Order: sequence, then C-alpha cells, then structure tokens
Amino acid sequence: MDPLEAIRGTFFQECEEQLAELETGLLAMENGDTDPETINAVFRAVHSIKGGAGAFSLEALIRFAHVFETAMDEMRSGRLAPTDEVLKTLLRASDVLADLVRAARDGDTADEARSAAIVEELKALGPEGASEEAESEEDWGDFSFQPLSAVTLETPAAAGAWQVRFRPRADLYAKANESALLLRELTRLGEIVVELDDSELPDLESLDPEAAHLAWTVTVTGDADEAAIREVFEFVDGDCELEVTPVGGDADAGTAPLGDLDISALLAELQDSQVPVAPEPEPEPEPVAAAPVATAPARAAPPPTEAAADPAATHRKPEAGATIRVDLERVDRLIDLVGELVINQAMLSQRVMEAGFARASGVAMGLDELEQLTREIQDSVMAIRAQPVKSVFQRMPRLVREVAAMTGKPVRLVTEGEGTEVDKTVIERLADPLTHMIRNAIDHGLESPEKRAEAGKPAEGQVRLAAAHRSGRIVIEVADDGAGINRERVKQIAVDKGLIAADAPMSDEEIDNLIFMPGFSTASEVSDISGRGVGMDVVRRSIQALGGRIAISSRPGKGSTFTMSLPLTLAVLDGMVVSVEGQTLVAPITAIVETLLPKASDVHSLGGHARVIAIRDSYVPLIDVGMALGYRAEPLAATQGVALLIEGEGGQRAALLVDAIQGQRQVVIKSLEANYRQVPGVAAATILGDGRVALILDIDTIVAVSRGADSLRAEKRLAATG
Repeated sequence: MDPLEAIRGTFFQECEEQLAELETGLLAMENGDTDPETINAVFRAVHSIKGGAGAFSLEALIRFAHVFETAMDEMRSGRLAPTDEVLKTLLRASDVLADLVRAARDGDTADEARSAAIVEELKALGPEGASEEAESEEDWGDFSFQPLSAVTLETPAAAGAWQVRFRPRADLYAKANESALLLRELTRLGEIVVELDDSELPDLESLDPEAAHLAWTVTVTGDADEAAIREVFEFVDGDCELEVTPVGGDADAGTAPLGDLDISALLAELQDSQVPVAPEPEPEPEPVAAAPVATAPARAAPPPTEAAADPAATHRKPEAGATIRVDLERVDRLIDLVGELVINQAMLSQRVMEAGFARASGVAMGLDELEQLTREIQDSVMAIRAQPVKSVFQRMPRLVREVAAMTGKPVRLVTEGEGTEVDKTVIERLADPLTHMIRNAIDHGLESPEKRAEAGKPAEGQVRLAAAHRSGRIVIEVADDGAGINRERVKQIAVDKGLIAADAPMSDEEIDNLIFMPGFSTASEVSDISGRGVGMDVVRRSIQALGGRIAISSRPGKGSTFTMSLPLTLAVLDGMVVSVEGQTLVAPITAIVETLLPKASDVHSLGGHARVIAIRDSYVPLIDVGMALGYRAEPLAATQGVALLIEGEGGQRAALLVDAIQGQRQVVIKSLEANYRQVPGVAAATILGDGRVALILDIDTIVAVSRGADSLRAEKRLAATG
C-alpha cells in the first residue's frame, strides 16, 4: 500500500472526528453555551482540517476552511457575537465543510455554487468594510519587527516575562499556517517585543520559495504562563522549532544534556535574577532527556502566577487516553475466533460431562476456569467493538436542518444518552431507520407554525432523540411534540388502500401499528421527503433484522414516541436452554425474571386455549411455546411443564410454558435469516456443545402475537405463500 495513501486515509478519518467536534460545539453554542473553550474547540476543529488539507493540496477545502476559520477567529476575539442568525450560518458552513471533505476523500466535486454562497455569508459576518485586500493590512497588534543584529534586548527580568524562540519549518507553510497569525496570538497574552532573525536567508539565486528561512525571538511580558504561550503553537507542534524560557534564565538550558545540568547553580542563578522558582516537581516514573531545540524541548517549570495558583488553570486540557487505529476486519476476525472458542469450550464441557467426570475432579475444575477465562475474553473483545451511539446521533442535526428548510417548519433537535454504547454492527445499521423516523416526525408529526400557534404551542417544534441501556438491550426513542397520530385518518387510509376491512374492530394500538404496513402512507402527494409508502415499513423490517422491535405511543395533540429496542450485540448472548416437544430452544436470559413449576390451582382457562397463571396476587398470560411455534396442536398441561416468567419492553409480563430446562450457557448467535429465511417467533440460531443447532426464541414476538388476533401459524403461511 502506498504510504502516502495510508496517511491520506488517516487524515480523512481524523477529519470525521473534527467535523463531529465542530458540530457538537456549534450545537452547544446554539443551546446557549458561549464558554470561550467551546468557541476555541470549534476554531481548532476548522483549523486542523485546514492544516491537514494543506498537506495534500486540497485547494477548495483550504479556501473554504480559511474563510470559516476567519469567522471563528472574529468570534473568539469578541468582535462577532454568537447570535442565532450567526450560528445558523456557521451550522450551514459546517455542512458545506463536511461536503468538501467527503468530496475530497471520494474524488468527487462538491457543489461550488453552494460553497460560494456560504463563503459570502461568512465574509458578511466580519467587521463592516472588511475585504480580502484589507485583511493583509489589518492591525496585527502592538509590536515591531527589528533585525536581530541591530537590537540588544534589555527587558528587565520579571515574573511573567518569557522569551519565545520560534523557527518555522517548510511544513508549517505547506499546511496553510501563517507565522504572522501566531505572532498576533501572542499579543493577546501581553506586551511583546519581536526580533527577526534573517541570518539564514540565502541570496536570491539560491532562494527556495517553498522553504522557511526566517526565525523570531519574542519577549512576552504579562500574566501569561508557559502553558498559555505553548497553547498558541499547539497546532504547529512538529512543524517548527520552539523554545520557551523565563527571561533571566539560561536560554540554552533546555538544549543541554540532562546529566550536565547543575541544578543548584541553576536555582541560584534564577534566584539572583529575582525570578520566583516553582517547587521542584516530583520525579517522573522514567527519566526524560531534554530534547534539542529542533524537536521542541521539554517545558521548564513556569514561575507561579495567579493563574497557576488555581488548580483548574494547571489542567487546561486533560490528557487523552492512548489509542491505536485498528483495521475493522481484524477486529471482526478476532470476534469470529472468540465465537468459535465459546462453541469449542461448550463442546469440550459436553464431552467431559458425558465421560462421567465428577464436578470436583481436576479436569472439571480446569474446565470451569476455562469457561471463566473464555467469558472474560469474550467480554473484552466485545468491548473493543462497542461504540457510543453519538456517531449516529451526530448525523441527525444536519438532517433536521435540511428537512426543516424543505418543510418550512422551525425544528429543534434534542439528543440524550449519546454516550450509550452498543456494538458497532448495530450502530452501522441504525442510520437508515433513524433517518426515516426523523424525516417522518418532522414532515407528518409536527404541525405548521400557524397551527402550533393556534394550539398554544411554541412555533418551533421539537424532536427528541434518546438512547439508554435497559434490561440488557439498548432502547432508542424518537419523539415529537406534534399533533399525534390521527387514528381516524389512518384507519380510513388503510381501508381505502384495501389493507384492512372497513368493519374490522381495532384498538388504538392496532390502528397506530397500521403505519408499519407495506404501502401505507399518509402523505397527500409524493415529495422529496415522503409519500412513497416505503418509510415506516422499511424501519420495522430493518429493526427486526437486527433482532429488535419497535413500538408506538401517541397522544392526540401531544405528540408521538417511537421506541426501538435492540440487542447490545449481534454476536454472543447468555441463554437458557429449554426443551419443547423434543426440540431444543434457547431463551435470552435477559428477558427472564424467574422460573417456576405451575400448580393446577394457579392456572385458569379463559376459553379455547387461552390461559392465565396467578403469580403473587397478579395474573399473567400463560403461553405454550410449543403451540405458538406450531410444534404441537394441543396445549401441554401446565403441571407437566416449567413456566418462564418474562418481562417485555413495556413492562408487560407473561409466562412461557416449556417442557423442561436443560441449563444456562453462553451461546454464539448465528443469523437464521442470512442462512435460511426469517421465521416468526425465532430471532436467530446457535450451535450447542453437542454440535446440534438450536433456535433462539424471539420472546417479544411470541408474546405480542399470542395477545393479538393473528397467530404465528398464520404468519408462517403468509411468509410461505409470499
């Protein structure tokens, strides 16, 4: 692989991270967070993208990022207020910047007209009368350039006085950075005196226009500490030679070998020069040799100042944890191998059990330890793939802005639980369902501003996107504060389309679920947003393909909430192995509350095959799994089986009647739909320790269908004929 292409790929990966940071900061500002660090974070994100683009000569990206960066610089300097209109412009600019990054990555061409329009809007945000020509003549601050040979610096030594030696490398300019901007930033820290070093400037004939020949020595006097000074050069670290020393100290001390330093003499010299010295720091775990000037020397301990006395000031930026980038295929391969390890461990345990080894034998105890280690390895490997849903949630604000603009409805997106982690495979397949649901929430759920005003609601609608862990699953909600589902209209549309009979008795819940039927749409006309009748049906099938389910809760005039419940991982689960009519099945243990042996006095018939069982002063449906899956035609006597008390997502409880319980074990999930086809009531399959294939129950579907008018056998016949 071409090394440059690998670096380019890394750059675009980092761009995605910077774009996410950019949008997060702008949305925080839109919600009222005007903390200077938030503004600086947005500025740094744009600046980093611009700098990286310079290394690959991505001219369109560089030009746009430069204008965007200039606008953010105006804001962080206090000359541009973060008003609603300004932030809307910046959010649109972030969308264009993302388009330019992706166009550069994929080799496509971005919409130049749109980019040019946003550039004009960004320029209009600057000071009145500002222009590109005037930009080069702006006031860079109160400092003067003087030849180094002509100046003898006689600045008195004082606390807060620092000498900065700065020599750019060619890479600094190649990444679209400017020395003058860095010097200007130093003026924000206090009074400065700048000395130009042109000693390495060659004659005109040997001048390399792409090289760096100048250097500067800057004396900064003020309240700033060393950390604040180095922060100015944070984004050119590695592209310049930088040395920061207290005025009055030994300017060359940072370049001397550690072993040659006379600490006592150095302290005495500093005391003689009346520069306060910070206490000697605790020794580091391992010695660090001072680097030469060319690689930015280790920072000297700064003199204590009022800012440094504040513990918060000494930790301007928390140290990020060390990370590495790993090809996803390698992680997938590792997960597959761990899955096979789980299966082989189960098979080995089965063989030992069949051989008749006692539980206290050395072999059996060794297998128990192996099982524990296998589980720990599996948990660790799955944690590698676990990612916060933030990566998906961050795509939605742009979608909301675009749909809001197309519908003419002002909308605010509120997100909660962005740090909730789930398997990467689940995250990747969440984007499309969430996109459909948010588009529908805005287009169909929210009223127009006029109707909202008539109903006494704010003109701006709200869509809430939330995620949370619950009962071993991830629950994602998409809610709006619109008019709710118009059930009369929904039922009439279903009748007109021939989806249901006109006289069919239906509950509110059943009417709400009509919107998931294929071909159903409430849109009066086809548009770019909706009206083709494929949205919510696609959502349900996508969620079911992930082993999840979706439910609706709607209140007229108050809004609707769509709740998706999904497994945390698609690889491994803890299950209870049960027998039903000679078949071996697995029930996910996260849904099981308890197991019990039914008594005849606790079971009551409701007519036909419907039964309930009394459990601690309450009655729950008793569902025969064998009948639900079509394994038998007559129900099993309750006293001849075992009941599994389960709790569904909405808190509803039911008891599943099975013939017997074989045990509890960790199983590897194998997709049944990918290898066979979708089977109602079955979520997936697995391989047991004896090599047999066992089906994993979709408990929620079994319960839901048993409570409704339809049966699983009817669904099977429909699937077979379809």
